Amino acid sequence: MDGSRIILAAHRGDRKKCPENTLPAFENALRFRADMIETDVHMTSDGALVLIHDRALKRTTGAEGTTDQTTLQDIRSLDAGSWFSHDFINTPVPTVEEFISLIKNSDMLVNWELKDYPCEVGEAFAFETADRLIDTIRKHGLEERSMINSFSDRVLEHVCGKYGSAFPIHGQGIYHCQRTNDSATVKQEELYNWCCLYPNEKGFTPLDFPENFEYCKKHGIFPCVCVPDHIDTYKKYVELGCRMFTSNDIYEADRILKELGLRLS
Repeated sequence: MDGSRIILAAHRGDRKKCPENTLPAFENALRFRADMIETDVHMTSDGALVLIHDRALKRTTGAEGTTDQTTLQDIRSLDAGSWFSHDFINTPVPTVEEFISLIKNSDMLVNWELKDYPCEVGEAFAFETADRLIDTIRKHGLEERSMINSFSDRVLEHVCGKYGSAFPIHGQGIYHCQRTNDSATVKQEELYNWCCLYPNEKGFTPLDFPENFEYCKKHGIFPCVCVPDHIDTYKKYVELGCRMFTSNDIYEADRILKELGLRLS
């Protein structure tokens, strides 16, 4: 994760063939040998860490309520797969521990996105989510394979302040691409090691703001994107200095990067 090679990250696992953020999606990404898995971390009301993108349970489980107001037992009883396909009926929401058990004996990198935001769940709860995740990462010796990510600069500032440079910090937005949920007391260029660039307005792409890539490079931040997997688009981002593609179709992304001579296996 030092920027020496371009990383192919599976966005929420293999979400093309499996329901996002489930063990089948992670298993496929691992089997396919993506470089990294990006996943989303929430804490339950009783302090367990689960992998699900939305705070609200409705979209991927059909249930009412939110992760922070639901116990682990109740979340584990939900069906997180049938919304995607009948082949995945009764696929549960996985825990962080289950995910680590799956990938710990591999060389898979992990982009852990902290999704509990101070503006939604309160600062204490959001910081506790981060602390519990990092304790778990350390317990399993995964520090060198882990990147900490969030749309909350306050959470990232907490991680930096408490754990120093133990983890690469992956932020969201620079300059025209500002999409964070809050702000930190330090500037983004002092906080981020990596930054995923998003357009701030509909109808734009990160390509419309090449100055953001220059800004990142000027401040020693590795720029990355999550964009449609097309070869012409990838070429342009590589030329701008992109060092990671977080992909919703790891098969097509792999094919493109190999065609561009940027991925060997």
